Amino acid sequence: MPSLNARPNWPILLDPSFRAVYSQLTEDFPSHIGDIFSVETSSKAYEKDVSVSGLGKLSRKPEGDTISYESPVAGYPVTYNHLTFGGGEAVTYEMYSDDEYNVIKKAPARLARSKMRTKEQYGADILNFGFTYGGGGSAFFNGGDGKALFATDHPLKSGGTQSNTTTADLDEDSLENALVTMRATKDNKGELMMVQPDTLVVPPALEKEARILLESQQRVGTANNDINPYKGRLKLIVWDFLGAAAGGSDTAWFILDSTQNGLTWFNRDDRGLEGPEYDFDSKTAKWSVVARWSAGFSDWRGVYGSKGDNS
Repeated sequence: MPSLNARPNWPILLDPSFRAVYSQLTEDFPSHIGDIFSVETSSKAYEKDVSVSGLGKLSRKPEGDTISYESPVAGYPVTYNHLTFGGGEAVTYEMYSDDEYNVIKKAPARLARSKMRTKEQYGADILNFGFTYGGGGSAFFNGGDGKALFATDHPLKSGGTQSNTTTADLDEDSLENALVTMRATKDNKGELMMVQPDTLVVPPALEKEARILLESQQRVGTANNDINPYKGRLKLIVWDFLGAAAGGSDTAWFILDSTQNGLTWFNRDDRGLEGPEYDFDSKTAKWSVVARWSAGFSDWRGVYGSKGDNS
């Protein structure tokens, strides 16, 4: 007589194909996390980070005099608290015995897409709700300087404030103003950071306007035969999770310096597809996915955002 605790082999038979589909879809998912954030790994419960200024200009050194030494100025500390996300899918004995394979084989794909959509939305909401202190949507994050990611009055430790935001809609004038404003960004010593904006990030609703601005041969909206100074100037990223369909905005747009922005993503743990776990009483096999991460900004510099609503 078979043991009452004996497990059937059908969950084990399904598992290899489940893992293959899950891994492939996770790898092929059109993610923009790595395009927007500096992606790091973490082995701790949380991470602390702080921006650091550069040094001032070199001072003239008369012959025989000693060199002047200085220290960089620390920015405002921020803490990244890792959150845990999980989900699962069950395959019943009836589904398996009735050969509902078209339903069963899509289970790992659903799990893979669920995880990746969750990550994309979390990352996008750092921008979506970057105009509100504390964030919002699926991502709540405070700025170390007591301001939202996008603010008109970020304080400088050397005195004064700086802005990295507007409400203007996306056109040639607002794009030019954003680029000039970013190039004037100063560190906490009051020194120019030499920010080089190189990426425009928009929701799908602004893709047409963005491509016209960045890809036209001549200037937009003029009969003059002027060159388009923005052609080839910026990389374009169209992120679905910034749009209204994903809880974001169809008018907001963003510019990044991909080498100097403080947007940071920490991957704490990703256990991949786990299972199968078999329940003797229900005759159900379960697979689950659990992942931990955090995201936010260690510094606002190198990032510029507009609500795009002309408010």
